[in-house]
Amino acid sequence: MSLKVLAQEPSIAIELGETDISIQRPFTISVIIKNSDSRPIINFPSIKGFIKKGTETSVSPVEINGKTVVSQVITQSYAAIRPGQYRLPPFELVVGETTIQSEEVIITVQADATTTPVVAPPETIAKNDVFLSLSTSKGSVYTREGFSVKLSFFVAESYPFELTFYELEQQLQQLLKTLRPANCWEENEGITDLSRHAVFFNGKQYAEYRIYQATFFPLTRQSIQLPSVSLKLQQFRPAAKPGGERKKEIVSYATRPLSVSVTPLPPHPLRDQVAVGQFRLIETSLRKNPAVGQSVQYNFRITGEGNIASLPAPVVPDSTTFDIFPPSEKEVINRSGGVVSGYKTFSYALIPRRNGTFPLASYFRWIYFNLKQQRYDTLRSAITLRVGGTALPEGDTVRVSLPGSIYTGIEKTDSSEQPVNMQETLRLLVNILLIGMILGMMYLFWRK
Repeated sequence: MSLKVLAQEPSIAIELGETDISIQRPFTISVIIKNSDSRPIINFPSIKGFIKKGTETSVSPVEINGKTVVSQVITQSYAAIRPGQYRLPPFELVVGETTIQSEEVIITVQADATTTPVVAPPETIAKNDVFLSLSTSKGSVYTREGFSVKLSFFVAESYPFELTFYELEQQLQQLLKTLRPANCWEENEGITDLSRHAVFFNGKQYAEYRIYQATFFPLTRQSIQLPSVSLKLQQFRPAAKPGGERKKEIVSYATRPLSVSVTPLPPHPLRDQVAVGQFRLIETSLRKNPAVGQSVQYNFRITGEGNIASLPAPVVPDSTTFDIFPPSEKEVINRSGGVVSGYKTFSYALIPRRNGTFPLASYFRWIYFNLKQQRYDTLRSAITLRVGGTALPEGDTVRVSLPGSIYTGIEKTDSSEQPVNMQETLRLLVNILLIGMILGMMYLFWRK
């Protein structure tokens, strides 16, 4: 669960991400600003043992009592350098003219046992200490469970020749066409620059250049086959004589093919429809004690790790107690370190039709496959609405539209009664008067 620390002002708060994470999952610090559409500049703290990875901002307008209130969440992500325990001391953040504080926490970073370590082919290292690596985070997944794929180029620090990437954009277009499996949903991390990462293994220091990284979610039970792909580079050898021209040549490096087996989910009536991952429910209701016929906005937010973009809406049963209108949807997706996380919010408009106490768990529940517990699980609403006030008479238009709609009472209107158009009536009277005046003037001229 997230640790929430309230700010000095009720409209601003700090939210710290989970403190027990794997090496591939980022730690986050979020600033939640309610009722503000200005974008402040926030200097997030540095954390020893972590690297800042980037800042994301999400803005969500909510209508309350006819007024639009804008809330925004500014999130800083941190990537751990290695497993271990790290102390985040108390810190302060300045947001505009407000100073908010956070308590001390201990962050535990665990090694990911499911991650396949990158191991270079021994014969390749013996030849030139350069290789192209294709790796996956998991060797076996369930249907719709995510696994990350990373393509990196490694060069030993002791390698004596200079290498440069050659027509990389054109090569990547063809390479990714070959690499991407057809029966998967892709969430690309969008690597835009070939940043250099220092790594150490097999007793040597290497420079890693990450070329491509994405998370795939298999949509069918067919196993995933990742074929061998190759990359061409330009290599420069030293000149034979001092001041002479260096020898330039094109060299090619290839990966080993990989496969990821896909296991079908356990038997369940909805096993071909449910989402797979780790999720939790955050829900809000703008009114807890509405009157009969009064609209209530209810937000059902699913947050966690998984294929956020394809999360289905809760299946809401028909009800004689509420009019429940189709939801509007909003999603925020984070792609970092081979993990796809975020949330998807389903906003409903509810209109109660009678008085009473009604737990929303009877109407809003969401079934998914919990990867951590390896079983199906259900997120249920914990909100109870207590409806009071006078019930609307039978035949009212609460089922047709929201209160105040131009269609209210439309079924009681007699379409055979034509309304009186005052403008047309006035125009007719003026024309009759003008014709009468003309006829009168003609009669006077005739008498003369």
